[in-house]
Amino acid sequence: MPDVVHDDAAAGAQASAGTHTLERALQLLKVFHGSAKPLAHAELVRRTGYSKASVSRLTATLVALGYLDRAPDGVRVQIGVRGLRLGHKYLANSPVPDIARPIMQDFADRYDMSVGLAVADQLDMVYLQYCNSSKIATLRLGVGRTVPMALSSIGRAYVWAQPPQQRQRLLFSIWKKSGEHGPQVVAKMERAFGDLDTHGYCLAAGEYQRDTFAISVPLALGAPPLMMGLNCSAVGPLPDRLMIRDELAPALMKTARLLQLELDAIDSSLF
Repeated sequence: MPDVVHDDAAAGAQASAGTHTLERALQLLKVFHGSAKPLAHAELVRRTGYSKASVSRLTATLVALGYLDRAPDGVRVQIGVRGLRLGHKYLANSPVPDIARPIMQDFADRYDMSVGLAVADQLDMVYLQYCNSSKIATLRLGVGRTVPMALSSIGRAYVWAQPPQQRQRLLFSIWKKSGEHGPQVVAKMERAFGDLDTHGYCLAAGEYQRDTFAISVPLALGAPPLMMGLNCSAVGPLPDRLMIRDELAPALMKTARLLQLELDAIDSSLF
């Protein structure tokens, strides 16, 4: 019997170690933020907080498995074919992109803006659908790309819409992750919450990307309702406040209602 207990304990420890390694590998993949841009090891160390040795081991394994590829310079790494396939399979199985596209594209073409629909992933927002007007400078965003909750209006709208306890948990995590900048970051989020309380939408200008602005609203899609965020954005200065209040924000809210109606009866576990 002691040998059996010992073997079970060893197996459990091995499984735990394997799970920990998998978590670290997935976290490393996540820091690419859905971008095809290659990253150097030093940048991966900075973004993950892992040691240089850990990053070297993890990237070597992920390259061998096809989830990362070596960039042409042989030094940096980028998302590999298998990593892309995971995202493509998710999008192929989700009903959201196809249903949302015509509704969002209509707004984008009418106002010459980009329109994004995003869902939460830890402290980031991941775009499930992203539509651009053909007449504007394209933001460096798209389906599968991520933006931080703390620095984006779409993230702030999502956090605001959470139940009070979950909202506080998210704010605490964002404060902690932001380090010495935590108080200022959370203060900006709370100012956005004030706009959402008063007007039902919030704004951000030049915080995540320079020379850009975004207007965002929260929305719940499917059954049971899954909270997401919807935004419209463009490169350039923030429009006149009256135009935002009287035209853009009401149109964005109408777009959110149309999405809710179209997706109301669909099982949100499929999203």
